[in-house]
Amino acid sequence: MSCQRLIALLLVPLASLLAADAPRPNIILILADDLGYGSLGCYGHEKVKTPHIDRLAASGARLTDFHSNGAMCTPTRAALMTGRYQQRCAWVPDEELTPLSREQRRLNPKQRWAWGVSAHEVMLPTVLGRAGYRTALIGKWHLGYDPKFHPMNHGFDEFRGFVGGNVDYHTHVAGYGDKTLDWWRDRQKQDEPGYATDLLTRHATDFIRQNKAGPFFLYLAHGAPHEPWQGRDPAKKRSAAVTYQEMIETLDESVGAVLSALHEHGLEKKTLVIFCSDNGPDAPAGFRANGALQGKKGSMFEGGHRVPCVASWPGVIPGGLKHDATAMTMDFLPTFAKLAGATLPAGYLSDGVDLLPSLKDGAKTAERALHWQHDQGWAVRKGPWKLIGKGQSPQVLVNLDEDLSEKVNRMQQNPGKADELTKLHRDWLTGMAGER
Repeated sequence: MSCQRLIALLLVPLASLLAADAPRPNIILILADDLGYGSLGCYGHEKVKTPHIDRLAASGARLTDFHSNGAMCTPTRAALMTGRYQQRCAWVPDEELTPLSREQRRLNPKQRWAWGVSAHEVMLPTVLGRAGYRTALIGKWHLGYDPKFHPMNHGFDEFRGFVGGNVDYHTHVAGYGDKTLDWWRDRQKQDEPGYATDLLTRHATDFIRQNKAGPFFLYLAHGAPHEPWQGRDPAKKRSAAVTYQEMIETLDESVGAVLSALHEHGLEKKTLVIFCSDNGPDAPAGFRANGALQGKKGSMFEGGHRVPCVASWPGVIPGGLKHDATAMTMDFLPTFAKLAGATLPAGYLSDGVDLLPSLKDGAKTAERALHWQHDQGWAVRKGPWKLIGKGQSPQVLVNLDEDLSEKVNRMQQNPGKADELTKLHRDWLTGMAGER
């Protein structure tokens, strides 16, 4: 029996979970790429114009303590799709690779397209699809380059976009020296003329129109403002900082188009819309992307993983709510599954929590220890206390309630707290290497 079939059989039927009159909302998750915490108008940027995202925040909740699971693209996306720490996810073992990928790995162990998320991993689109949702990924995948790891092999009904880490916004060829076309229509590479952000926006609004009877899950994973820093008109010669700002403002236009599509089809009160970023910024010189936060993409300081997040569902989430509950990307799967009336297979370990109760009234989620790791760098947080380390060594202890910029190291004054958090980190590592 195939893994996908086994997962399907384990999932609880929708009819047994929903009351007859329980509404099942459409779900739209819009993910920016490398967008910093302070890069939007509603998060304090004075120059960038983001009226549509600002309006989305005003109509719902603006989360001030939301974090990406990773400080880089792929780890966060793995946690998003699985509802658990990416360190717990099942990455494909050698025996599951296609012969070509296995040979590539033998020749070059670091070859980027010879890895991906295992088919044994339960993913969000499979969970929602079993609950009767039409699912689409419009945009960036970055959870495996080989066709074996194609997003439609992980439960998406439709795919328009690219599988790699970035593409040229005009030619749609892959970055990082690959230079081959990475633009897909479902399972086939198919190029089309246009600026990537605009094309993804058009496909997203088409999907909304075609599935307005619902319910649907739309994962709109933009490439912007990830490099290459390119505006709509490649002939215009401007500084990287100016182009970067344009890319954010074009991203905002995309959010506006999605909101307009919902309004046109009478879906505003039937749809939960969330906008957030996959990690901290990698912005050009001259652009202030992170407000008061220290660090950027790849960093264990707040600037590497504290990101903007707004959530709107008119009639359910009160407008204008400033939400300071601590949340992470991995919380989306249990939140969306609960809304859809779906459950995970028996025995499946999920690290996320349902966010909707706190989104409705701003109440804090139950206190839990949270963890980040990138290469040798790591961080653990419990309450306002956060410990940052490298390898086996704890290095910086901060109290985020008093020092959001993480400028004061309190290790010497609070050795007991440092020891407590160090133990939490080591216990977490043991747990990640154990049950899956």
